[in-house]
Amino acid sequence: MSSERIRSWPTKERPRERLIAEGPERLTDADLLAIILRIGSGTSREGVPGTNAYEAALSILRDFRGLRGLDRARIHDLLK
Repeated sequence: MSSERIRSWPTKERPRERLIAEGPERLTDADLLAIILRIGSGTSREGVPGTNAYEAALSILRDFRGLRGLDRARIHDLLK
């Protein structure tokens, strides 16, 4: 996926629509985190320039080595 707005993705590939259609057990951690974050160039006023919520979720999961690492992260690390 590219950094294009999630709204421009085919409907059946969007995390939120997949959650509704398929249920949470069929989504990846990145899909679920993207839904929770709702950040990116198209969803919040501040946003993250040049990215979308899915890419931000992938980056966070990569940086913290998955959900377990994210769960164990200290607030200082989360604020970086």
